[in-house]
Amino acid sequence: MRRILLTAVGVVTATALVAGAQEVKKLEPVVVTATKLETPAAQLGSSVTVVTEEELKTYHYATLDEAVRAVPGLEVRRSGSLGKTTSITIRGANANQVQVLVDGVRVKSPTTGQAELSDISPELIERIEVIRGPQSTLHGADAIGGVINIITKKGKGPFSASVQQEAGNYDALNSRAWFSGSWQLLDYSLSASHLESNGQFQNDGSWQNALNLRVGLTLPRDSSLAFTLRYNRTDTDLPTKFVSTPLPIDPVIDTNNRQESETVVMALQGRTRPLSWWETELRLGRYANTLVFVDRPDPGFPCAFPPCEFPSHLTVERREVEWLNHVHLGTWSTSSVGLEYRDESGDSQGGSPFHAESDTKSVFFQQQFRLFDRLFMSAGFRVEDNSVFGASTTERGSLAYVVKAWGTKLRGGAGSGFRAPTFNDLFFPGFSDVTLKPEESFSYDFGVDQKLWANRVRLGLTYFQNEFTNLISFVFISTAPFVKGVNIGRARSAGIEFTSEADLTETLTASVNYTYTDSENLTTDRPLPREPRHRWNLGLTWQAVPRLSLFSQVHVVSEQFEPTGGSNGVYNSGHTRVDAGGTYRLVNRYGFLQGLDLTARVQNLLNEGYAEVRGFPALGINALVGLRASF
Repeated sequence: MRRILLTAVGVVTATALVAGAQEVKKLEPVVVTATKLETPAAQLGSSVTVVTEEELKTYHYATLDEAVRAVPGLEVRRSGSLGKTTSITIRGANANQVQVLVDGVRVKSPTTGQAELSDISPELIERIEVIRGPQSTLHGADAIGGVINIITKKGKGPFSASVQQEAGNYDALNSRAWFSGSWQLLDYSLSASHLESNGQFQNDGSWQNALNLRVGLTLPRDSSLAFTLRYNRTDTDLPTKFVSTPLPIDPVIDTNNRQESETVVMALQGRTRPLSWWETELRLGRYANTLVFVDRPDPGFPCAFPPCEFPSHLTVERREVEWLNHVHLGTWSTSSVGLEYRDESGDSQGGSPFHAESDTKSVFFQQQFRLFDRLFMSAGFRVEDNSVFGASTTERGSLAYVVKAWGTKLRGGAGSGFRAPTFNDLFFPGFSDVTLKPEESFSYDFGVDQKLWANRVRLGLTYFQNEFTNLISFVFISTAPFVKGVNIGRARSAGIEFTSEADLTETLTASVNYTYTDSENLTTDRPLPREPRHRWNLGLTWQAVPRLSLFSQVHVVSEQFEPTGGSNGVYNSGHTRVDAGGTYRLVNRYGFLQGLDLTARVQNLLNEGYAEVRGFPALGINALVGLRASF
């Protein structure tokens, strides 16, 4: 708390040094994920946060998880140093209950049920849309807590390019290059990157190579065609050895455990509006991931349960097709009908072999009304039929009422959701159960957004509540692997989200958001695992002079219940992380060089010792400094 107060004092002091406030206009973001149509955020009843391309550029995020860390209601957990496994939760909904999309294509593994954020590079991203609350009606299974949609950048205007090279401590190296543009009917964008670090322990390195491509065509009759490809190869050392429960705070080093992951995400999307009242869209998507895991016997550690070498080779693939039709009646009504089919397969070889397949057919309907330019309503339902666990139906409705004269928006929504059992839950040898039922939920939220001081102060307050049933949990058994998945869980989470952003002057912007989450597993009478009760995010950006921009970010997280601590459990301590950095323009427009920038980002500036997941210590103070040339 003392550090929070010191940070607040610093913000006030910096504000006092800058004078001459002027009105600053903020453009309202357009969101696709909440309705499957481009819709101004002001017309949505859902809780929405958009991370823009400009923010990605300003804050020099090396990984995708850093880009969403400040989103209210969302918790990021990285298991150790740069490149390690990273998961997210939203409003108490665990990582299995949050849907993650890249250009509308699901990128969650059918086996683990989670999206690996460390396998998604932050290059060539136009924006990241985060929709909080149940979204199963539009996005199907696994969208209980919300949806994160990563949208690839479209090339615009004349040819432009950028090259960036950064280096830092822990032998970190970050190399990026991209170009984009358009020519007549064609638009194009391409990026390539390499990120590596040796980490803080023996066997703690990571290496990532990524390639991202988007090619599009603008066609007559308000039509378009686009193809996107994102490729990622990540090699990660895994230094923590599982020697006890709970894991010790200072890890025992595993000298030869490692993981290799290769991911391909492709999307082909075409849309047309042949009539003023009808538009249609067809999307084809493919997600494929190969995961190789090797853990050889370690010297000095006897083999308790042979075999003691656990190599595995896991291959998963998902193919999906979605057809959307939108019927417009003037400007006040839009009816949407969607059909979707997806086919998923998983093949595990090595220590725990199995093969699994499933297919899912879905239909959904959504009705939107826009009345008097101030009342916006949306409601819909979805029926999803899976070949393994059967049919599920979800519903959702939302409402927003805008009072433009006051700068006020009242909003709220409610809906049901479900989370399908993963292939691991159903088929993994030893602890699976093919009779498992989907997890189910009912959630609602309501809130108010307020703009003040000629739109230079933007405030938001939201109350949310989630109820989960049929949670898939583990019980201990007497034979290997000593745990088994069963439907035994009931849980709830409720809380508030407060957001604020203020353009204090023309060049100085400050933000504070706070999330309070009261969660409980009703079966065990414990808090939900690793879910903090309190979380603060503070930010400050300052254009000090035309050539120099600076920023600071503070992330404060309270303690979290750790479920691996035996019958009573333990708590992982909270932490405060302070980041800072900026950009300085060294050269501005020289020949074909549009700009040469000096960039810097320093994380954990106060060198706080903490772990977002107990037993996996985060890095101490770490920095990346580099040059970025634009052409």
